[in-house]
Amino acid sequence: MGKNSFLLYTSDYKCVKDLPLEQKGALLDAIFEYASTGTIIDLPPVVSMAFNFFRSHIDDNTEKWNEKVEKRRAAGRLGGLAKAENSKQSQANLANAKDAKQSQANVANLAVNVNDNVNVNVSTEVDIKENTIVSKKDELSLSSPSEEFIKFNQWLDEHCPFVLKVKTQMTEPEYQKLLAKYTKKEISDVLESLNNWKDFPKKRTNVYRSTLDELKKKFGER
Repeated sequence: MGKNSFLLYTSDYKCVKDLPLEQKGALLDAIFEYASTGTIIDLPPVVSMAFNFFRSHIDDNTEKWNEKVEKRRAAGRLGGLAKAENSKQSQANLANAKDAKQSQANVANLAVNVNDNVNVNVSTEVDIKENTIVSKKDELSLSSPSEEFIKFNQWLDEHCPFVLKVKTQMTEPEYQKLLAKYTKKEISDVLESLNNWKDFPKKRTNVYRSTLDELKKKFGER
């Protein structure tokens, strides 16, 4: 859209107010022609001098107007790019949100699978006195067992299969507590003795408590 207006300043009227009406009319016609088409009409010297005052102001205003138009065009281009970038960012955010939601679902499914598949028996009572770290809500600690505790469970599997049928198995902290008071041989002797008791899985529900009680009976309180 082209420029369809121009400014006239009252200060410029001083140089033309004394001109005859015929010259004023020629001047006005020249001003409109120049502002509309950029064409300069041949004028008498006096009128041409007056016209140059108006021409300089018209040129200044046209230059300012062109600068504003260019700035608006640039802003429009940037606005379009910004909208495109915002659209891309919105799509990326939506994709990230979907990925995050899927990740949460995967974590939830993994937690369910762990709860369903990990063969761990958890006590529902907390024995503060013996520092048994077991939650009433059956919350499991999934930290990796030590090599020592793995070997201990392998030994149980080979030598004490009935012990492994008891509802609540011995945890690694409980096993370490026994080792702090009794030797490995004393512990293994008691476990083998309990394993030979065929009703052990039916009569007892906690391997650690049963082992500790038998150790106290055979080797005394330590």
